[in-house]
Amino acid sequence: MTIRRQYSLPNCTLVLEGLSDGSAASQLDMRPVLSILMSAECYVKGLGEPLSGGREFFESLVRAVSSYAQEFMSGVHYPDRYGPNLSMVQLHRIDGNSHRLTVLPAEAGSATQIDRKTEISAEVDLTTVQLFDLVEAIDQFFADTQTLPELSLQLTPISKRYIKSAEPLAKRSLPAVVGVSSLALAAMAFFLVPMPQVQRPRDPVPQPNPAGQNQGTPNPGGSGSPTPNPRPADGLLPGNKTPNPESSSPTPSPAPQSDASPQSTPSSVSEGLSSPGAAAVPITDAAEIELLKGKLSQQVDGVLKDKPAVDGELVYRVSVAKDGAIVGYKPQNSAAVDRSEAPLSELLYKPIGTRPPAEPLADFRVVIAPGGTVAVTPW
Repeated sequence: MTIRRQYSLPNCTLVLEGLSDGSAASQLDMRPVLSILMSAECYVKGLGEPLSGGREFFESLVRAVSSYAQEFMSGVHYPDRYGPNLSMVQLHRIDGNSHRLTVLPAEAGSATQIDRKTEISAEVDLTTVQLFDLVEAIDQFFADTQTLPELSLQLTPISKRYIKSAEPLAKRSLPAVVGVSSLALAAMAFFLVPMPQVQRPRDPVPQPNPAGQNQGTPNPGGSGSPTPNPRPADGLLPGNKTPNPESSSPTPSPAPQSDASPQSTPSSVSEGLSSPGAAAVPITDAAEIELLKGKLSQQVDGVLKDKPAVDGELVYRVSVAKDGAIVGYKPQNSAAVDRSEAPLSELLYKPIGTRPPAEPLADFRVVIAPGGTVAVTPW
């Protein structure tokens, strides 16, 4: 069964016909592999008859168009891109928007150039738009892995010897000349700078003592600084034989403070915050309040399962953070105040000091009935 593959663009259409190799994997595939090419046709918009040929024509068309497009986009002319022999398909530039595609017969592939004696099978002038539609059609063929999978395009980088610089030699050498000149001028200026003179440090000269000035007793430690207003060793004040009371009765040093002094204890955590939400921004979003209400109910119900039933109704004002943590509570009736152990003490967030001091809070009224039911409403 003949397999037909078509790659269509607005200005160019590439049609390939061939057969499958008959392998079991290809027969079971929904889209069999076209591995044997029988004919290739290239339809160009504005051209009556298509360019057609066999596998040699198609391979030469693929190599010529891909190489010419690379040369056209890079602007680097590569004269030896066809190798020593002339390719069956040739592309030459006519002007800025015209490109001539020439197809030679198969037996003329060994010629070295196209001359008047060389027979030409077809010659088509393409615009730049038509040329790149043909390039896109060939790219679609290479992207199709079910058509001639063994055929690949071998692209090699162009040697640097074909690249011509756009700047003249004088302009390219100017930065190097300026750099060398600047370095030479800097070296000359540094050479003309005088050498700084280094002086050894001198010993300090002792200054004479003015007459009549009290020097006091020298310091027995060896330093030259005298001690002003010396005190006699026997505890007597200067000019008086009476013992100095300060020397005879030493001043007692203050008693050291005991390390076992009681530290200030924080307020009881059983009540949590003394005034819930006093310094915090209240939560006003109704959806968020409803979500926190459900979390609080689940927490209180969970802790009351293991507790004995209360004798009377207990009412608390509970502050809840945005993450559902209970950061404080306060009794609101006498039964809750008189109760020694509050049921909510196990739910209180500990330690309290690690949370932000002014985080948003939502206050709720929690009522614990004697039957064990819990009612939670916004405050």
